[in-house]
Amino acid sequence: MKTLSVFRHAKAERPEGYADDQDRPLTERGGKDAAAMGSILARVDPPVDWIVSSPSRRTRETTDRLTAALNYTDQVAWHPDIYAAHPDALLAVLAAIPPSAEHAVLVGHNPGLEGLVAGLCAGAPDRLNVRLATAAIAHVVLDVAYWNQARWGCGLLQFLIRPKLLR
Repeated sequence: MKTLSVFRHAKAERPEGYADDQDRPLTERGGKDAAAMGSILARVDPPVDWIVSSPSRRTRETTDRLTAALNYTDQVAWHPDIYAAHPDALLAVLAAIPPSAEHAVLVGHNPGLEGLVAGLCAGAPDRLNVRLATAAIAHVVLDVAYWNQARWGCGLLQFLIRPKLLR
């Protein structure tokens, strides 16, 4: 069994005023939410031992708060294919996670993350209406021994939490 936490980036500044969507930073609330959600993952077993993230500014800032909350000192895998990715591309990102990792966190963007969670848990990205608000985490246990065995329908959703529930 492998454990996957799918973490949507926290609340970012509006796109107006940014020439490139990837340059948008987190809002003040987004920074607080990312840290709070990171503290939730710090209490989960098994502990996080791999983080892979989109390299956009808002996902980098979300990941920075996550690593601080976890006291995570290992390298973060920055994967450009996560930005604007289709669920099938995200499944390929999971396949590249080292076999030794037991609990991975994927930090990225909608709608791809919602489709990934739906596909893992319901057999296809369009079979389940999953809503990941900003800074939400979907925690999924995968019935696989190795990450490259991840496929649609192999997951069981353990929890889906959004920061609004913590306020």
